[in-house]
Amino acid sequence: MEHALRKRDAATSDRLNDVISTHTYLGSWYNNATFLFPLLAGIGTIIAWTVTDSFELLGLSLFFFSVTGIMLPIVFLTWKRTPTAIIIRESGVTSLHQGDVMQALNWAEVQAVSRRETMGNVRWYITSIDGNHIAIEGEIDSHQILIHTACRLAQVELENTSS
Repeated sequence: MEHALRKRDAATSDRLNDVISTHTYLGSWYNNATFLFPLLAGIGTIIAWTVTDSFELLGLSLFFFSVTGIMLPIVFLTWKRTPTAIIIRESGVTSLHQGDVMQALNWAEVQAVSRRETMGNVRWYITSIDGNHIAIEGEIDSHQILIHTACRLAQVELENTSS
């Protein structure tokens, strides 16, 4: 099932020629576990503190909220580098972040499409001759179709690597 693009990604996609398929990023910046887990733990411990009146729980909740505050700028910085949409075109592949083109590769310059697994996390990379690449996260809608189409249009075999 194909999901709709975000408004700005859709507007940019509509301006592009020869679009074959569009693939949206299904997550959002706040889905990041390094931000969400300490926030939820802070909320849980502050609720427990109000019930038990334990100063240890108050201190623990302040700790969790501090971790959340420290992680927030890191989450925003990594979010800005996350493609919110990948557009497959007859001429190449384009990654967008909220409507802005992050990277565009022509099929003639693509030398590899690879699958890399690191500590259980799987990403795919479409890499050009000069080393530029587009990273495809597992949260990209219909990523298997995207990878298969990219291999076919770039005329390369999928490479599997792990670290």
